Amino acid sequence: MPSVFAGGQTHNGGFRADQLKLTFGGVDVAGFLVQNVQFQYAQQVTMLYEIGSANVYYVGGRAQGSATLARVIGPAPLGATFIQQFNDLCEPQDINFNASGGCRGGGSNYTLEDAVLTTIAVSVTSQETLINEQLQFIFIDLTQ
Repeated sequence: MPSVFAGGQTHNGGFRADQLKLTFGGVDVAGFLVQNVQFQYAQQVTMLYEIGSANVYYVGGRAQGSATLARVIGPAPLGATFIQQFNDLCEPQDINFNASGGCRGGGSNYTLEDAVLTTIAVSVTSQETLINEQLQFIFIDLTQ
């Protein structure tokens, strides 16, 4: 029987948001009311051009990563302990982001190596009686 909309679409799998796991320094942050996680890892690359020729050279610099975690401050018992775990640049901790748990397996697992907390920002508005907290980190390497 032909498709009603003739879309020619094929189901190729699925994933379950309730199986997403996030750990910081080996601590599961379920109940920490995390609303958003972002991270990026970039390397510096300079292009050198040679006068008198068409030659171009890449000069690789150092790599650096940054991450932000946004959460709602609530009843989670991790609060101060969590911040103390990442505030010491002499004892950096790994941040693990595991996005596996699909219907057929797969997914992604990232480790932000040697992360250190650099910024804490807190905001609240009169319309929402939620206290929002943003934590910013730097890290030295990203593995997958």
